[in-house]
Amino acid sequence: MQQCILDAQLTHYFIPSQSAIHCCVIKGNKATKDVAALLQQNKFDVKAILSPTVPKGQERLRICLHSYNTKEDIKALVRLLKELLTP
Repeated sequence: MQQCILDAQLTHYFIPSQSAIHCCVIKGNKATKDVAALLQQNKFDVKAILSPTVPKGQERLRICLHSYNTKEDIKALVRLLKELLTP
């Protein structure tokens, strides 16, 4: 996942992680929910973590990787995130 994030130049959105759980920070409850909904429509099981669960301005997507996720799955997720997050 880390290499895909680096290749897509999205590192500034992600909290560094060495685990199977990755967090993509998207400021604002509405923006975070909107991106999560679009990812879910594309069959990615990504959860929106909203304030007040996290501090305002630190809302995020929670991405959990599993053994059944392929490299192609991860690349497709990051590619779609890039489309959604960059102008």
